[in-house]
Amino acid sequence: MKTIFYVLLLLGGSCYAQTGKTELKDDLLKNKDVLLAKHIPRAGGRYLYSLYVMPSNEFLEKVNAYKADLSSQYASEKDAGLKALMIKDADFSARNVISWYLEFYGLDSMGVKRFHDLLETKKYTDAQIDSAQKNAYVKQLNEKDKKYLSNMANVGASVNEEALFKRSAAYRQWLDNYLMYLEETKYKAAINSKPGANGVMKVKIIDREISNSFIRSHLSSKATIAIIKAVKDNAVIEAAYKNFKALPGNAAYLEEVEQIYANYKKMNSKGPAPDFTYADADGKMVSLKSLRGKYVYIDVWATWCSPCKAEIPFLRKLEQELHHKNIYFVSLSVDKMTDHSKWVDYVKKHQLGGIQLISDKDFKADFVKQFNISGIPRFILIDPEGKIISGDAKRPSDPELRKQLDKLLK
Repeated sequence: MKTIFYVLLLLGGSCYAQTGKTELKDDLLKNKDVLLAKHIPRAGGRYLYSLYVMPSNEFLEKVNAYKADLSSQYASEKDAGLKALMIKDADFSARNVISWYLEFYGLDSMGVKRFHDLLETKKYTDAQIDSAQKNAYVKQLNEKDKKYLSNMANVGASVNEEALFKRSAAYRQWLDNYLMYLEETKYKAAINSKPGANGVMKVKIIDREISNSFIRSHLSSKATIAIIKAVKDNAVIEAAYKNFKALPGNAAYLEEVEQIYANYKKMNSKGPAPDFTYADADGKMVSLKSLRGKYVYIDVWATWCSPCKAEIPFLRKLEQELHHKNIYFVSLSVDKMTDHSKWVDYVKKHQLGGIQLISDKDFKADFVKQFNISGIPRFILIDPEGKIISGDAKRPSDPELRKQLDKLLK
């Protein structure tokens, strides 16, 4: 089962940038979100907690009503091929709703809040985390219903429907869900035997389960990029990159993967950091090059990111205690420019210290992309000559960071 860390990200604003190539479409059925909200408790594009305590028979009635609404769009379609795709789009849309219900059934809003509050203390044991997570669920499905719903969501569908993959976001989402389902069932023993191997195993699962070269290439590229960006083990990264390079039919994604890999190599070479010039809260432009002569510790964050804001008190403490030392503390927001005023208000209301800047293109900014940043908070440490010490530095809440800085600044 996914942990409620995932739910917290969704509720607090996802702390991950959206990635992937844009040639894929979602043009088979219209207004799916609007129709879904007619039947399933939703607001602002998100599921409400009332869904998670709804009896399964009532839930399935609503899912069937949703599918009936979708069927009106293809009932009179003359093109048999197109109609078949539309029917499948409706089916996978419903499967995804069932997967979500099954995954988070029984989750309680107050339980999630208590879990979140515990995380923000930064003082907890593994046992406390396990207990808080368990207590966040106030109900459980019986095994019979759980198996029935799991079969409805995961059984009896092909993973090699290329035409559908290219035109249905629901099918693509279902495939992601299905791969996680395989990780938790068919491949669970293999993953448990090698802690931390989930990302690598996902690549192997894709290779073993999916024969369509287009789909396999697309999913393998996403999985490989995720490994390069997130895994700490260099040997794992090198193996994943080598595996993708050797994959037949990878031409459409090879350039993107090679760029991400090149960024990774540069970040680990201790070479010069790429420059930037961004505006502060008063509109003054500040370049990274202008900060040469001192160490620079960069916090990449956003106002919508709860884990980012949880680090601010620790960062503030570091700034106060090291203000007389040879180091700049830079906070670089990846808020969208449409939220510029929100960012300025937050900086000024909370009297944030250090050098407060905002990226010109959120996650798409060159500096952010060159450090392979897809999730925040992210921290970067640069030396007085402008060379990278770490492209993925320790967090302010980690006592090891203070030890590292004390050693550098002695």
